[in-house]
Amino acid sequence: MQSLINTAAGPLHWKDYGGSGDTIVLVHGLGGSIANWEAIGSRLAANARVVALDLPGFGLSTPGPDWSLNTHANAVRAFVEEVSGTATLLGNSLGGLLAEMLAADSPEVVERLVLVSPATPPRLGDPKIHWPMARRLLIQATPGLGVSVSRHLLNRYTSEELVKLTLASVAHKPSRIPVDMMQSFITLAERRRQFPWTAEAIPSTANSIGKLFRRPRDFVEIIRAIKAPTLVIHGLEDRIVSPTAVEWLCSLRPDWDLVQLEDTGHTPQLDAPVRLVGTIVPWLETRLRTEITA
Repeated sequence: MQSLINTAAGPLHWKDYGGSGDTIVLVHGLGGSIANWEAIGSRLAANARVVALDLPGFGLSTPGPDWSLNTHANAVRAFVEEVSGTATLLGNSLGGLLAEMLAADSPEVVERLVLVSPATPPRLGDPKIHWPMARRLLIQATPGLGVSVSRHLLNRYTSEELVKLTLASVAHKPSRIPVDMMQSFITLAERRRQFPWTAEAIPSTANSIGKLFRRPRDFVEIIRAIKAPTLVIHGLEDRIVSPTAVEWLCSLRPDWDLVQLEDTGHTPQLDAPVRLVGTIVPWLETRLRTEITA
């Protein structure tokens, strides 16, 4: 079921995958939407209640007052409070970063964290950085330039071409993505062409991510403040977030669990959904047993 839900942060487009028990909230990455979760939402709903939201200005949600990380994190908090009060947050990329921010700032609403390729500051001298992608991300996050490039791409490419370019960047093997899911991405991209904020959404949010990453002490404080049990899952073929960065992230929190998946990249929910669910569900079951007996 897809619809709009009114929250303290404004209306948000969302989907309820059903299920019962503890709630899992799915938070997509930069440029994503609830469509990113189609391959795993129903699978996870066999063990929990599962819902997903479009962040402000992404998918079919209207923008918030600005594109800051705080605005996005506040929207996630308002959504959790509206649908369930508390939840396990499962975030990919930007969604993982927002989940970390919310868990640090509002521990009372976050029961557990599952971070899939969470956006993490790059490490200087990292030999695993994919430099062509790093340059592309830097351009994307540059004020003014990023929006100009975004508009250029929208004018130059069809929706299908843009979707294929995006998936080539985030998915290790886009050929694994089902045809019906590809079509849903194209349909959404075509619809978003009509929105006046589309060209601004990705670069302006990317700029906000960059501002945080240029203050590594602030990022470290966020990570160290988190109290929720946390699982980090990372595809070793990720060209956006280097394995070195994720290993450094987990070194800050040796109590966190890290699972590295071979033969998948930045979005295993797209090209390795069965393996991703097979990693998440046992961890959640173990955590629940631990919490019950504690």
